[in-house]
Amino acid sequence: MHEVFQDHRTYLQQEFEIDATTQRMDSTFIEANIKQLSRIDLIAKVVHNFLDDLPDEIVQKLPAGIDTFADTENLELSYALEPGEVDSTMETLVEHAAWLVDRFEADQRYADLESFAHLQQVLDEQCYRIPELEDDDQDHDEDDGNPPGDSPSPGWEPLKIFTSSKDEGDHRQASDETTQPETNNPAQDRVGLKEPDEISSGSMQNPHDVDATHRRKGGESHSGYKTNVAETCDGDNSFRLITTIRVDTNNTDDGDLLAEDVAELPYETGLTDLLVDGGYTHKDVESRCGDHAITQHFTGLTGQRPSGEKLSLADAEWDGHRMVACPAGHEPFEQRYMPESGRISGRMDKEFCEGCPHKENCFVQEQQQFYSYGFYERKLELAYRRKRLDNPAEQEFLNLRAGAESLINEVYHQDGKKTRFTGIINVKNASIAKAIGTNLKRASRFLESEAKREPSAG
Repeated sequence: MHEVFQDHRTYLQQEFEIDATTQRMDSTFIEANIKQLSRIDLIAKVVHNFLDDLPDEIVQKLPAGIDTFADTENLELSYALEPGEVDSTMETLVEHAAWLVDRFEADQRYADLESFAHLQQVLDEQCYRIPELEDDDQDHDEDDGNPPGDSPSPGWEPLKIFTSSKDEGDHRQASDETTQPETNNPAQDRVGLKEPDEISSGSMQNPHDVDATHRRKGGESHSGYKTNVAETCDGDNSFRLITTIRVDTNNTDDGDLLAEDVAELPYETGLTDLLVDGGYTHKDVESRCGDHAITQHFTGLTGQRPSGEKLSLADAEWDGHRMVACPAGHEPFEQRYMPESGRISGRMDKEFCEGCPHKENCFVQEQQQFYSYGFYERKLELAYRRKRLDNPAEQEFLNLRAGAESLINEVYHQDGKKTRFTGIINVKNASIAKAIGTNLKRASRFLESEAKREPSAG
């Protein structure tokens, strides 16, 4: 599909002689076509799905309590439970999940099921797991004829180890207890729940779409994907041409999405100037853009802007990493640049700095025998970038990026922010199809307007 898009883009650019040297880029979230699940509902869902795949005769022989979650009416626990019941129910749930994994992981008939893989994944992402506990007293043969539910579940850290604030003696006692589990009671303490901030943003959000990831931005939670789109923005062109579209999980940085196109766009479309926002500030990607003769123009920068009273590094005159003159016109008597770390440093003569009118607001620091400065070259790059943002001519050029939001709205948000598809491959292909369709509509509108203009001129 991406190759089809590239061929289509090349044809339209050549046919309509579109100038693509200047392009603007923006990204947006694509909400997954899944229900937002709470943590307890997610665990209940994967337990239920696996139980649903097991034969009824096996489910009926499972230890008491596990079969409860085979009932679809028990899935939305976050609504059915009282606040004080959530923690204990979740602990029971993960104990059931751990027992099921231990019981069926050696049985290929069930361990190869997708629902079992989901069960394992959620358990690994949401809980603490340790190497299998040694238990010399319980050595069961695989073919000992035990019915489902008779096998103990070693290999999971006792829950009380992670949650108890008691002394070490209590911990030893808890550990000793778990080495002698009651074989028909799955609700023993064998797992520890991770804290919410310990769970990766790439963890499963819903087994209906395992590729979707979690992201918080502007105080809002998002589950799904992110798309990155660029288009031409020269006003003399026949129409705006979408030049690239990329889709990845929504915890992917904008700079990483841009990196996928750095090598292609200059040579395939002629890109030289790219208008982006501060979210694309990414040192490695900026270096790659420079290698491919792409100049990035940022409409804003991340991080706090320095006080207006403080002198900027850009107020000094630089020749690469060497300061030619400070803001007051003096050259340091000693300078160093360390390529490995990118550190720039220097020393200024005290006789110049002591009487300087900029002394209080300068970036130099007073030492015993001289004044000195030291910073990483990245800070100098950002200082120059902020200085360009204050230039009226640059601001006028950056205004070209204002239409990037309308691009996102045209391609995505007219039919809602939620995708109709599941799985990253399907979401990618749907996005590419939207980009192709948008370009064809734009070309069609241009041809229609030209056809109307010619008769009226005649």
